[in-house]
Amino acid sequence: MLRGCISCYGETDMTIWEISEKADYIADRHRQQQEQWHIYCNSLVQGITLSKARLHHAMSCAPDKELCFVLFGHFQVFVALAEGFNSHTIEYYVENKEGEKQCIAQAQLMADGMVDGYVSNRDRQQVLEHYLEKIAPVYNGLYAAVEHDQPINLKQLIDGKSSANVA
Repeated sequence: MLRGCISCYGETDMTIWEISEKADYIADRHRQQQEQWHIYCNSLVQGITLSKARLHHAMSCAPDKELCFVLFGHFQVFVALAEGFNSHTIEYYVENKEGEKQCIAQAQLMADGMVDGYVSNRDRQQVLEHYLEKIAPVYNGLYAAVEHDQPINLKQLIDGKSSANVA
């Protein structure tokens, strides 16, 4: 019965040992990816908490699946590995106090620990700068709105079409 399904993918007559070897490979790679994610998270938290820059970020929670920072005491910024087995996508979200949540950006975390192909997940300064690039639209939109005494609409903020951008 299993043979028919396996042959659909071009593999036939696999022994239990061949399947076992593949299962070990899959488990090892999955473990390595989870380790790379944890290294990234540690680098980002250290980058933010040890930075001399006044980013107005506060650590909110530290669950296994995502990081959460509070920005200006009003917005939550979430950093999470996308759902799904073997995901390499880091997702960045912002949420306001009303519970509206918008995706800001995405990045790719590869098995070698590189983020978007040029940032080492072990270098907290590079990780912090990359993160700030990803969430820059939030700071830019908030700055424009505050500068022009305009209220903040989360969707417009993320889209970069805040009414405050109109001069």
